[in-house]
Amino acid sequence: MKLIFSILTCFVFLFAKGQENKELKENVQSAINNRFPTTRMFDLKFENYLPTDFDSELFDNPFEKGEIKNHSRFSASANITIIKKQRWNITSSFRYRYEAFELNDVASQIDNSIPVYDEKLNYHYLSGALSFTYFSQLFKKPFLYNASVIVDGTEKYAERIKGFFGATIILKKTERTTIGVGLIVLADPTSPVPASPTFLIDHRFKNSKWSLDFILPQRFLFKRNLFENGRISLGSELNTNGFYTYINQTGFAKVYDYRTIEINTGLTYEHCFSKSIIATFETGLATVFNARVSERGKNTNNYIFSNKQDGTGYFSIGFSFNPNLDKKTKP
Repeated sequence: MKLIFSILTCFVFLFAKGQENKELKENVQSAINNRFPTTRMFDLKFENYLPTDFDSELFDNPFEKGEIKNHSRFSASANITIIKKQRWNITSSFRYRYEAFELNDVASQIDNSIPVYDEKLNYHYLSGALSFTYFSQLFKKPFLYNASVIVDGTEKYAERIKGFFGATIILKKTERTTIGVGLIVLADPTSPVPASPTFLIDHRFKNSKWSLDFILPQRFLFKRNLFENGRISLGSELNTNGFYTYINQTGFAKVYDYRTIEINTGLTYEHCFSKSIIATFETGLATVFNARVSERGKNTNNYIFSNKQDGTGYFSIGFSFNPNLDKKTKP
């Protein structure tokens, strides 16, 4: 479920701030020491969505409709380097997510005699990943390989093992612009595609405080520093979320996988309280364009339930802790 999150763990190393003729390791360390690193060692985040209407289908037939009166999400994650060498490293990541829904005036579209009801639902999702990253050069250009194995599930059981292999090459690196392309190969039978190309641009506009941060297909953001210790970002990000649910009904499988894909468009403000502590606030419009339930391990195109939601406002607040930022890089 958090494939893009794992990919970004690799991409942070590609935004090197040094000159092209410096050692690759120095570039990597410079990226890590950035005041607002993409990957945070420890991260806490709370999200909340405003009310929105929904309309669902079961086996491609109208099922239920109503209002999601409240939807909140709490997540905690850790990203820890196990082994770090000049050309390669092994990292681990862990994530916990709690989702809570409050449904209101849910009405059946199959049988009008079924009473309208309200319901509260909550789910727990856990995942762990082990990643190997290797830094090299191809045609005298920085080249990165990454392979990851991911295990996820619930507070009750581990449900699936999946993975991916990726490679990215930096085609252009100047003082203001970094351009790279790559390919992600998925070892996941639930994915609708076996592989996906990637494209990234990190560009600082001339005589301007603004920069462009674009990673296809994950985000398109304009960023600038604000005040002495802040940074603001404007644009859109593609996010995936989901969880496993257990169904004890005849004719259904025991475990199902609920996944959503949404685009969040709005504003993000980050503030450094110290070299280690960063606070983040986000707000904007959330548009869910894919929400499906499929049997565990089945391709997401082979779903039994789908849910359509109106766009709605959202906000989130988070805190991250990066103790390694306090350590000075050795020359």
